[in-house]
Amino acid sequence: MKKVVSLALLTASLAFSQAGIMGGSEGLHQINAKTLGQWQVNLGTGGNLSFGSWGLSRGGIYKSNGKRYSFNDADYSQAGNFFVSLGILDFLDIGASLPVYYEHANSNGPGGAANMWTTSRGDLDLFAKIGLPFASAGVFSTALMLDLYVPTGEQSAGVRPRHAWYLNGKKNTHPFTADDWVFGAGLALTFDFTSLGAPITWNLAASYVYPIDINETNTLVYSTGFNWNALSWLTPFIEFSAEMRLQDVGRYDFDPMVDPMLLTPGFRFHLPYNVEFAIGLEVAIRLFKDGFDRDEELKGGRGYTIYYQGERGINATYGYASTPLLSGAALLSIALDAKSKPKDSDGDGVLDKDDKCARTPKGAAVNEEGCPLEEIERLAREKAIADSLARVDTDKDGISDIKDKCPNTIEGLSVDSLGCMLDFDKDGVGDAQDKCPNTPNGVTVDVTGCPLDYDKDGVPDYLDKCPNTPMGIEVDSTGCVLDNDNDGIPNDRDRCPGTPAGFGVDSLGCMPDFDKDGVPDVSDKCPNTLPGVRVDTEGCPVNKKEDLDQLKKGIKFRTGSSRLTKSSYGTLDDIADLMNRIPEANLEVQGHTDDRGSAKKNLKLSETRAGAVVKYLVKKGIARDRLRAVGYGSEKPIADNDDADGRAQNRRVELVPFSK
Repeated sequence: MKKVVSLALLTASLAFSQAGIMGGSEGLHQINAKTLGQWQVNLGTGGNLSFGSWGLSRGGIYKSNGKRYSFNDADYSQAGNFFVSLGILDFLDIGASLPVYYEHANSNGPGGAANMWTTSRGDLDLFAKIGLPFASAGVFSTALMLDLYVPTGEQSAGVRPRHAWYLNGKKNTHPFTADDWVFGAGLALTFDFTSLGAPITWNLAASYVYPIDINETNTLVYSTGFNWNALSWLTPFIEFSAEMRLQDVGRYDFDPMVDPMLLTPGFRFHLPYNVEFAIGLEVAIRLFKDGFDRDEELKGGRGYTIYYQGERGINATYGYASTPLLSGAALLSIALDAKSKPKDSDGDGVLDKDDKCARTPKGAAVNEEGCPLEEIERLAREKAIADSLARVDTDKDGISDIKDKCPNTIEGLSVDSLGCMLDFDKDGVGDAQDKCPNTPNGVTVDVTGCPLDYDKDGVPDYLDKCPNTPMGIEVDSTGCVLDNDNDGIPNDRDRCPGTPAGFGVDSLGCMPDFDKDGVPDVSDKCPNTLPGVRVDTEGCPVNKKEDLDQLKKGIKFRTGSSRLTKSSYGTLDDIADLMNRIPEANLEVQGHTDDRGSAKKNLKLSETRAGAVVKYLVKKGIARDRLRAVGYGSEKPIADNDDADGRAQNRRVELVPFSK
């Protein structure tokens, strides 16, 4: 019993009505003439849910073995499907829809043993929609619809026949299947008045359904719907949808008022990322005729008795209820683009097939061949400088500057092949031996003719402002210890010599790194990484199950409560496993709310939610002293509380490592 109820609840959350499965983008049951476009995919699920025994049979009663029984007033019924469609061409869509049905047919009789109370599949619908450009003009467009229903539904299951053509005039009716192949063909028409300045679309559709079984009647499936595009994200609609048997077959006479007819007002929401969500209320037309009068309800089923053969040889008869009197319906779908896109591996805007520099650094400006402009310009500058230097002879000694070892020789003096005078600097060292032929006048030199350099740092003593630099230490032009990145830490002690200007550093010259993952805080997009976790170049864990910023998103609570949702347990188990693998890790669980409600209640709710997470982790074996729970209420928003999206971001749990 519990397993059946659980399956029913799962079906209620996933099953949907046949709405939009032909590639339509409006309403719930209406079909439009629009196609998806080549390689566009639409997939989703939708369904309806009704309560009350009259949604199962007329008056909620049935007979079995000569005895009369009734279904419970608290019984309910569901119908839905999972669908996918693909645009093969701009004007051609194909797809499939698999129905899933559930009858909560609890009764004081043998219904459960007869498999009336059950969950099962229906007949698979394979469909195509073809746009007809020759039959479209201006605001008007037309499409051809084709259906093939495959008899995949379960026999001897359920109560209410889900389609009018399931009624079998000679044999027993199977509520969830026609038990044979069924074909359908029809047209969809759309009038789109938005191009005329009116935010209205009107859709009409009709299909002829032909079952192979001669004991089942040919049926017309038809619908119409008006849509008001009130806002970019919201479209209210009202629609009429119905099925009508077109002939007398066996025990059943032609009567359109007995067959399914629904009036459905509702709303369709256009959400981010091409997600569509629609809700509506299905109202049976027979409700306007018979109301909730039990005698009229039973009278309406006379002459339309369902003959049902269930499991264990149990037979039943009951009045045909084509639809529930009232149902809630919903649809959820997403549109995807299946086109293969040209590859650009280095992200420089030049496709790989045209890129002559396929490994350009990220962010570098490139030319039309994908090569970095900075590198091209640098090479050009170097070549221009080299060419210029090869022609320049500043001191007019006949030796070009690029070869002149003494480029400042006084004009007119004789020079050697290196452009230096015999003893130009008058330092007492002949020019042939003088390694520093341009020593300033009066500067003491060594035997090579170069100024003395006591600390051997490459800066002569007369220029050296730090003449006692230890040997081997790199210095700047003044002879003082070099600090290339100007962070106040000399190069010889600087463990991070390339620190960007303006950033604070520690005593080793490195920028702070709170989580010690090797990526400084200023560049770390995941600054709370736990010890020992392998990270990428942005400081985020390579394994998303080790990423606290990702894991925290999976922690959810029931609305207005500190009770965790079932979907949260897997995430919390991942967090517990991560802390078990990293025994030195400690976590502070921070609870936050939006600003709706009193500050006192928000603070209390955030504290109890943080405590619920800590309690679960302790239960999973994490030592209590490695955890702490803190609630901040609405004190620390990360988004604007004036809109729903901002408030959703503010209702969150943060996971922050701490040290004992």
